[in-house]
Amino acid sequence: MKAFIETYGCSANQAESETMAGLLSEAGFEISDSMKDSALVIVNTCLVKTATEQKILHRLCGIAKRYPKKKLIIAGCMPEVMADRLRSIAPGAFLVSTHNITRIAEAAEMTLSGKAVEFIGKTKEKKLGKPKLRKNELVGITEISQGCGGRCSYCCVRLAKGSLYCYPPEDIMKDVENALSGWCKEIWLTSQDNAAYIHEGRRLPELIDGICEIAGDFRIRVGMMNPNNLLNIVDSLIDTYRNEKVYKFLHVPVQSGSDRILRSMRRNYKVSEFIRIVSNFRKVIPGINIITDVIAGFPGETEEDFQKTVDLLKTIRPDVVNVSKFGARPGTEAEDMPQLDNRLIKTRSSELSGLVRRLALEKNREWVGWSGEILVSERGTGKNQWIGRNIAYKPVLVESRENLLGKRLNVRIEGAELTHLVGSITGPV
Repeated sequence: MKAFIETYGCSANQAESETMAGLLSEAGFEISDSMKDSALVIVNTCLVKTATEQKILHRLCGIAKRYPKKKLIIAGCMPEVMADRLRSIAPGAFLVSTHNITRIAEAAEMTLSGKAVEFIGKTKEKKLGKPKLRKNELVGITEISQGCGGRCSYCCVRLAKGSLYCYPPEDIMKDVENALSGWCKEIWLTSQDNAAYIHEGRRLPELIDGICEIAGDFRIRVGMMNPNNLLNIVDSLIDTYRNEKVYKFLHVPVQSGSDRILRSMRRNYKVSEFIRIVSNFRKVIPGINIITDVIAGFPGETEEDFQKTVDLLKTIRPDVVNVSKFGARPGTEAEDMPQLDNRLIKTRSSELSGLVRRLALEKNREWVGWSGEILVSERGTGKNQWIGRNIAYKPVLVESRENLLGKRLNVRIEGAELTHLVGSITGPV
């Protein structure tokens, strides 16, 4: 029996899709890359943004209309928050929330037999150590925790993911070792907020230090960390980042350059503290790849608040900025706040997007002339094209007729585009 899995959202969602694929394969299902040829369709959903929610709902309607005879499972975050809406769109679908993905094989068998049971409700199921079918055989994605300890006024993901639950270090280490025993060369540590990790006194720096001690030639990419929790560990984490196995990649979402808006967002830090985090990392690790997120048009955002965000980005000059137009999420405090006009939100979002595109290109051009090592981890979109990552996790496009996947190469950066660097191969490592 063939099953097709379509995934939306963060790297944690991707990890959960890989686990579902592994469990289904173990149960005798064939994981297909074609929805058309599959009897079972699984959509792993995300609801972090209004635009993403609308896209997924439209997609579900399309699947139900185009393939009315196919069995459908809606998984991920949406079932936990908006089950009634999903039932109205796809009455025959089986719902499996993010907390119940380890029951996916059971859900699949019940769905195919025509039973309509739902696996919804928060649990502390152990997702680590389960079989996985990886989307990229070179990349092992390890969730270090589930849920969130924050109370951001605009976020509904915490309503789906539940309260923070950190996995024991020994389980995380074993998951990493399992990935490295295969072909994995990159380990992604992911969660709703990596900086919030703590288990019996052990925090994120100690966890990463332990992973770095695992034998093998691999690199670690540390995922998103919120400033309020990062402040508590910033000095020790900077020391950890000195390790050659850790990519010099820092994703810290600021969301606004206005302290007033940050208070309304319930983000629990000040702009000056975000600046201090970035400055401290850059002092010790020059050239570190800084990623941040901002929201345009949060309720109550004045022109002065917006300009503070613009000024902050010009001052910090991040490498990448994820710009989101504010959209009220169901069940959140911000949903009941007075909303800004959509046209104003769109205008502010467009201005920010133009600025961050310029900054991204400027930052990439600073790498032209650099020579060093990359790890090739994926194919490019063109013939004979390959994508490798340098120590700052910058994507570097190279060309070769040889299969370069998994290889380490020395390159020289000859050019820079908005989303990547262009390199020429100077030899093997």
